[in-house]
Amino acid sequence: MKIIHRYIGLRLLKSFGISLVVFTFILFMGNVIRILDLLDRGVAAGLLLRLFLNFIPYLLPFSIPMAILTASLLSFGRLSADNEVTAMRACGIGFHSIFLSGYVIAVALTAVSFVVNADIAPRAHYEVRQLRYRVGERSPEALLEPGVFIDHFKPYQFYIGQKDGKLFRDVIIYENLPDGRTRFLKAKSGEIAVEGEGQVTFNIYDGTVEEPTKEGESTSLSGAFKTYIVKMNVGGDREAIPKKMSNYTMVELVGRLRRFHMMLRGASPNLQRDIGRRMNVIRIEISQRFVSTFCVLAFVMIGMPLGVTAHRGETSIGAAISLALVGLNYAFIICVQALQTRVDPYTALLLWVPNVTFAVLGPVLTYRLARR
Repeated sequence: MKIIHRYIGLRLLKSFGISLVVFTFILFMGNVIRILDLLDRGVAAGLLLRLFLNFIPYLLPFSIPMAILTASLLSFGRLSADNEVTAMRACGIGFHSIFLSGYVIAVALTAVSFVVNADIAPRAHYEVRQLRYRVGERSPEALLEPGVFIDHFKPYQFYIGQKDGKLFRDVIIYENLPDGRTRFLKAKSGEIAVEGEGQVTFNIYDGTVEEPTKEGESTSLSGAFKTYIVKMNVGGDREAIPKKMSNYTMVELVGRLRRFHMMLRGASPNLQRDIGRRMNVIRIEISQRFVSTFCVLAFVMIGMPLGVTAHRGETSIGAAISLALVGLNYAFIICVQALQTRVDPYTALLLWVPNVTFAVLGPVLTYRLARR
């Protein structure tokens, strides 16, 4: 039995390794193009290498579940297609024993996935944001890409028609004013310069400026200019970059949830509703981390019997089933994220519907196979 378990386990691990590389590479391709484009625009190679390396752990929570599901479908599909499952069954070996190696590997990968989701991926994601900040700090012109709107330099949003080194043409700038209005600037050309540590000046020439009316005023402000100077500060402490919810580690999320829970005591009804919304967002983020972790185990539980059932052993069948199950899982995540501002502590439970379904269907399919 040890030989059979080792044989099946090594076969599954080999398929998992190949699938993990393929899926991570596919997910990473869009970022590779952006990084190479920044390198072509003069950004330091060392900085881009760190950006490259931090993208990989950020993608692992997505690629690990897809890889183990695909590996389960393909490995056990091939075992079935080569009649190896039939031979083992003829020797009196049950499906639970045949699937034992898969369960052990799934538990180990679930533990690894928990560490990645709880700590490694959030830190990597935050590091990516910090490195992007440093790219803008050292080479701000590299972030001004022609043909798209750029919002790296708050409170400004830029649009560049053409670019020639540090000289830009057909420049459009939206400036978000403190009172909520938006100032509109349009110029024929412009150029950018780094004055000091994080201090950037963008000079635009031959343009117009428009500013909407303030409350109580009847006329808007508009005019023409020969030169207009836009000063931006992209320097300062990188640790001051605010964290998104996906940047917090699991320990930090639990700490924030406890603090909000303490704030509920003695709060007014309006404040309680606001705190409730914030707590719900945190609960959904925590649940999403656990769902991404335990879907590894759920995918293996349903992937192994499905692989035996779809015994043709064709890669296309395994890939199609894998994409369908993963798509269903992430469809629920997207739906729940759309409801995350609701003051309903049970919204996060919807995330578990696919995992619970797969975890139940897996043993059912295994039982049906054993009854044949």
